[in-house]
Amino acid sequence: MMYHSPFRKVFYMPMIALNLSDKLLQEIRTFVDSGRYTTLESFVEIGAFNQLALERGSSPAEIIERGHRRSSQTDEPVLRMAAPVVKPRPMDKGLPSSDGKKKRVPVEKASKVDVIEPVTDDEAKAVFGRFARVPGAAVAALPMSATRQKGERIFGQVNRIFPFKMVCRWLATAAANEKQWPRFTAVNAQLADDAGTIGSLLDQWDTNENRERGSELATALPRRKNNASLDRFLSQFVARITRASEISPGAVCQYELARFEDSTLALTEQGVGFANLSNPILDAHDRKATTALSEPETEFLITHIRQWVPTEWADMKSALAAVEAGKASPTELATTMRADLPGAWTDSMVQTHVSGVIARLSDIRLLRRTWLGRNVQYQLGSADCVKKFLGN
Repeated sequence: MMYHSPFRKVFYMPMIALNLSDKLLQEIRTFVDSGRYTTLESFVEIGAFNQLALERGSSPAEIIERGHRRSSQTDEPVLRMAAPVVKPRPMDKGLPSSDGKKKRVPVEKASKVDVIEPVTDDEAKAVFGRFARVPGAAVAALPMSATRQKGERIFGQVNRIFPFKMVCRWLATAAANEKQWPRFTAVNAQLADDAGTIGSLLDQWDTNENRERGSELATALPRRKNNASLDRFLSQFVARITRASEISPGAVCQYELARFEDSTLALTEQGVGFANLSNPILDAHDRKATTALSEPETEFLITHIRQWVPTEWADMKSALAAVEAGKASPTELATTMRADLPGAWTDSMVQTHVSGVIARLSDIRLLRRTWLGRNVQYQLGSADCVKKFLGN
């Protein structure tokens, strides 16, 4: 069953709840924390597509060969390959012929693998134009005033901050062009599709540069023509529409970079400042960039989080203190940080939240990942940045 939204010309996918045993969830979480999968949701989604490929006739060896954990174009690793795999038509035994004898006849072919075409240079040029850097004075409408966050925690699956930058830049550019802040209906209709094109383009860059999982520029971004990822991007980073037809703001608003006034979405003064900073992806179009945020952007965020997002700052301080104390594995971090999180949270909720905090800390270079075989260990990032963030 699919649902149609009045705010976007796409079909929304339903949300499904799964009941998993604690043991199974912990085993999955181990692979997610190791960096092999970006989120718990991506693990389940990839598993579903792999199983569909098996049902359609692919062998396990073929799935592994084609990349069973990652796609070159979308989050759907098996169904979005560069070229379809054509298998020999299997023969069905036992169908009677006109003479009464049984004969072997070919059965229906398995479905072909879907193909998503790469982003062309012209498409990239057009979409980058909608994320172009504009002077603050070009934003005709006055930005809104920020208010300190009221204790809300960022959703654990928000595992990158670069999408915040994209939302801020898109809003600033749109306001400069239209001479007013856009309504959410306009944001809903265009921003996700633009972000999907950027996500698909960065996915191509990641593939061409052979970036390892955890260092990919496209992480947390949607893919074009993948409605589930487009809707997820909007709901997590911008806003979602509740069943009561109310707007529930996303992470960019929780970070006090943007605010809603009725159905209009505007940047705060801090959001305008963040949007105006130069970015290696949106401005330099640097295919070989090692990070999606520039040093001035990370310095801005370090100061901004301290001043405007106190709950996030507290959670990040807790994580940094744990790593500094030698609690450097995902399990140790989750166990240590649990004391500072709501007591009613389950283990899986704690692990998801901690994973998100760690990912965002890595995005602003306050933490580094070190791999020991299949296991990941965390280390503090730049000493000066950590000191500035903690206020020491």
